[in-house]
Amino acid sequence: MQQLPESLFFEKGPRAVLLLHAYTGSFNDVRMLARHLEKNQYTVYAPLFSGHGTQNPANILEQTPEQWWQDAQAALAFLKEKGYKEIAVFGLSMGGVYATRILAINDSAVIGGGAFCSPLVKRESTIHKNFMIYAKHVLKESWNDETEQQISTNSVAQIEAIGRFTEELTQKLPTITQPVFLAQAGKDALIDPQVVFEAAQLLKQTRVTLQWYPESGHVITVGVSRKELERDVLDFTEGLSWNEENK
Repeated sequence: MQQLPESLFFEKGPRAVLLLHAYTGSFNDVRMLARHLEKNQYTVYAPLFSGHGTQNPANILEQTPEQWWQDAQAALAFLKEKGYKEIAVFGLSMGGVYATRILAINDSAVIGGGAFCSPLVKRESTIHKNFMIYAKHVLKESWNDETEQQISTNSVAQIEAIGRFTEELTQKLPTITQPVFLAQAGKDALIDPQVVFEAAQLLKQTRVTLQWYPESGHVITVGVSRKELERDVLDFTEGLSWNEENK
């Protein structure tokens, strides 16, 4: 079974950016953003969350939110081990939950970051419905009632676990001190777009840049507003407090 490489790593300049992909996705979610940042002299690391990057949805369902949190922390550690002392971290959808969780640990190496179309506050969503559509498409040749029931049961349990992880993160939002960038698509059919405003309110103790993209769908990094998002992320990142002598 074909599997993606474990990460993208574009080593360019002294400024490092960590990019985290979405649930059921891969680093291809953020590849174009990574290339845009690389062209502007940023080193970019985009790892693959455990269980992702295969053609078997069950591989994702075998994982836990805690494992993905370990993956995110390991990715941060990788950049620090490479000698980067100042790092920005961003993520798409579920990746944004983990990027924001990294901000919340107040690691001195993390100078800012944010989330794109991320459910930083738990609300009703169509994530389970969309996972089932995804699984049926990928497994269409072996799809049957038994497979559907097993995947559905495991999907509900996993999404509930992600929800609990999100609730823990929501409680930590008021403790974040680094600048935060929030992007939200107006035509997001996966999560409630209004959640971004609740998250921004919980982040009022720090500098928040909130960008709204009215014509984009959920996967904003590859959608109609992609280039606008890339410019906005770059502008935000350029405004962080980098110390070029730290690398």
